Amino acid sequence: MSPRNRRILIAMLVLSACLAVMAPEAGDSAPYGKITEMRLTASPNNWGGPCPVTINFNGFIRLDGPNTVIYAIDRSDGAKGMGQQTLHFQAAGTRPVHFTWRLGSPGENFHGWAQVASGSSRSNQAQFQLHCRR
Repeated sequence: MSPRNRRILIAMLVLSACLAVMAPEAGDSAPYGKITEMRLTASPNNWGGPCPVTINFNGFIRLDGPNTVIYAIDRSDGAKGMGQQTLHFQAAGTRPVHFTWRLGSPGENFHGWAQVASGSSRSNQAQFQLHCRR
């Protein structure tokens, strides 16, 4: 056997051994975690004063096991906020979500909302009102 073929054979044997050790046993694999809760609040939720103003949104995403969640922000003005975001969960638990929305102009009254969305899961709509002074 040539030295080249011997190296290929050894590499294949090592790879096969690694795959055999890493393969999960039937029934041993844990299911991926699922979203169990998503919540969001707006602060301030009722603004009366000079505009524009920054609304802070704080909330969380809770999973029942390890997984990666890709989420986006839906807003009442149709914009998508900060684009897609990713959270990695090594185990079941809760991870915080935070973003801001700056809006309003003098004399404007506005009622809006934002929510966290991931696949078919949605948080509550965090509602707020603006009453901008002239």
